[in-house]
Amino acid sequence: MELINLKKIAIQKEMQIVFRETSSGRAWMVSRDGILKFAYPKPWGELLDHSPEQIIQTADEFNLITDESNVVLGRREMEDFLRDALKSPLAAKSGDEDRE
Repeated sequence: MELINLKKIAIQKEMQIVFRETSSGRAWMVSRDGILKFAYPKPWGELLDHSPEQIIQTADEFNLITDESNVVLGRREMEDFLRDALKSPLAAKSGDEDRE
C-alpha cells in the first residue's frame, strides 16, 4: 500500500481517508484534495517520531469519510478496495486522454 494511491483515490472519490495504527493511536489523513495532514492535533512542541510512510505500512484501520457516510475498513479490506478502485476506468485513464 502506497501513499500516492491513497491520494489518488481520495481525489477521485472525493473522500477523506484517515489511516491509523490502533496500537499507538498514530494517524494521518488524506483530504479530499489529496493533501496529507495530521489526523489529530499533535501536542505543541512534541517531536514527531513517525512519518506517514511508516504509519501506512503498519496501519490497521482506515476511515473512508464522504458527505454521506463514514466507513471503517481493516487493512485487508482496504487493500481490496484500493485494488478495485485503481482498476476502474477513471483511474486507468492516461495523461494523453486528458489532453485530447
